[in-house]
Amino acid sequence: MERLNITSMVLGLIWVIVSYLLITTVMSEWFYAQPVWVIPVTIIGGVIVIRILFNQVFKVDFINKKYHKNQNRRK
Repeated sequence: MERLNITSMVLGLIWVIVSYLLITTVMSEWFYAQPVWVIPVTIIGGVIVIRILFNQVFKVDFINKKYHKNQNRRK
C-alpha cells in the first residue's frame, strides 16, 4: 500500500476551503456567469494539481518526516 502524503492532503483541504470562500464571496458574480462545470473543475482541479506536485514531482512530505525514508527503503 502506498504511503499517504499528509502535506498534500492538508494543502488540498486548505485549497478546497479557500477556493470555496473565494467563489462564494469575492468572485461570485464572475463565477455564476460561467457555465456550471467551471466551479467544480476549479476546486477539484486544484486538489489534483497539489496531489500530483507533492506525490510525483517533489516527493516530499513536510509533516511526516519518515515518508521519504520509507520510499527509499522500498526500492
